[in-house]
Order: sequence, then C-alpha cells, then structure tokens
Amino acid sequence: MTIRNLLFVLLVGSLPFLGVLTPAAHAQESPEWSRALTLFVPFDETLDARFAKGDPRIMTASSMARTDGRPGNHRPDAKLLPAAGRHGGCLRITANNPQVIYYAGEKNIDWRPDDWSGTLSLWMRLDPQVDLAPGFADPIQITDKKWDDASLFLDFSKDEVPRHFRLGIFADFRFWNPDNIPYEKLPPARRPMVVVEKPPFRKEGWTHVVATWSHYNTANPEAKAVLYLDGKPQGTLPGRQTLGWNPPKTAIMLALSYIGDLDELALFDRDLTAAEVRQLFELPHGLTPVAPAASR
Repeated sequence: MTIRNLLFVLLVGSLPFLGVLTPAAHAQESPEWSRALTLFVPFDETLDARFAKGDPRIMTASSMARTDGRPGNHRPDAKLLPAAGRHGGCLRITANNPQVIYYAGEKNIDWRPDDWSGTLSLWMRLDPQVDLAPGFADPIQITDKKWDDASLFLDFSKDEVPRHFRLGIFADFRFWNPDNIPYEKLPPARRPMVVVEKPPFRKEGWTHVVATWSHYNTANPEAKAVLYLDGKPQGTLPGRQTLGWNPPKTAIMLALSYIGDLDELALFDRDLTAAEVRQLFELPHGLTPVAPAASR
C-alpha cells in the first residue's frame, strides 16, 4: 500500500470521530412502536396523509355535519407552509371558518367495539390568549356524532385566563350523562376531561401534545386516558368509557375555531407507554424518518 492510499484509509476511518456525517449516520432506526401507526400527516408537501390505513385524503365540508364532504382543502384560511413546521412544513389556520377540514376515521383510527386502545399525537404552535377568538377552540375532534356524544377531542376553554387546555373523552351520551344534565350545570368532577390550567403553548415555539387511552369499550376497571405535553404526563382520566362509533361516519376534524399552527398529526393502534411518548417527543427529525412507507 502506498503512503497516499494509507493516508486515505486513515482519513475515511476517522470521519465519524471528526463529527462528519456519513450516509449511515443519517439513518434512524425505527422504534417498535412506529409500527403501530394508522395515520401520519407530516404537512410537508401536501395536506394528504403520508401513511394511512384508510383514506389518506384531506376532505372539506361546509359544516360539522359533513353531508357534503369533498376531497381537498377548500378553506382559504387553512394553508400549507412548506418550511415553517416543527419538522418540515406545517398547517397554518388564520381565521375561524364554519367549513370543516377532516380525514376519514374509518381504519385511520383503529376503533374497536371491544377493548379499544390508542394514541393521538400532534405538534401545536400558538399563543392561546392572543390568537384564539372568543369561545371554545378545538385543534382536533374525533367523532361520528357531536362533541358531547361519543367524542374524543383536544380543546381550549373559553372563559378562563389563561385558557385551560383539555383532553375530553365524552362517551356515548347515555353512558356518561344518563340524567341528561346540561353540561354547564355539571360539577367539574362529572365532566370526563383532563384539564391543564396553565398550558405551555407559545407563539415562538412548538408544543408536543399526546393523548393515550386504554381498554375502552370494556368493563375493565383499569381503563384510562392520559394527557402528555412535551413528553410529560399532565393528568389521567380514570375509568371505563364506551364510544359506540359507526366507523364510516367517523371523522378526524381539524381546527374547529382553532387559530394557529399544527404539525405531524399521528394516530396509533395502541396506547404508547410514558417512555414511548418521551421517545416520540425527542425524535431528532420527527416521525418521517421512522414512519412506515406510504401505504396507498
């Protein structure tokens, strides 16, 4: 071996130690829990899902009734910003609008009539006190009926200062409110929600939001839901819940009176552990490098 060749071998072998990223250094091993994904929308080049067990298309309807849904985003106040996201692009909503953008729930959320568990994950950026209009604001709501009948949602309260951030899991109405008591008259302990009174949302940075639920649609006393912010648990909603969805009518609705940015929407077919939620939060390049390849 010549001196020149020897120097070349030594230089190439030292690259990892010098902090030079070789192609192998960019590879990111997919964690086991990434295989539980059922829907992943990175909001990079399109608003359609990159990975979907069901229909990947974003849809628009004139109202939450969704009787006239059509493919594509037709809300002028909802824009894709290719390079403004937590990772890559993001979805920015700039105004309230009665139109609803959504994804089909069937197969994209792994609802089961018996022993149903899952996880919802997304990144949010906003100043709730400045950006939101008066009234409740839901960055996401999943249901086949309405907010208080078989619904899972994240929202901001309307009256408190600062606004509370909440995970609501309202089972079938007859299950959680058999006496038909008006919501405003229910004591807080009767409201099936996890409440964060001083959430860390801010205009200049992203906040990671995760909700997990386990053993729903059963009589299992260990059933519960947990809300996480930036990888840390914020509260638990204990107790069994029954959500009797009709999958073809279920919708994953975005930005109901919500004004702000959203990124990396993901749904999983099981409840991630606290350690896995932390791993998800700490992914250096987001979910895209570890998510399954496009399924449709």
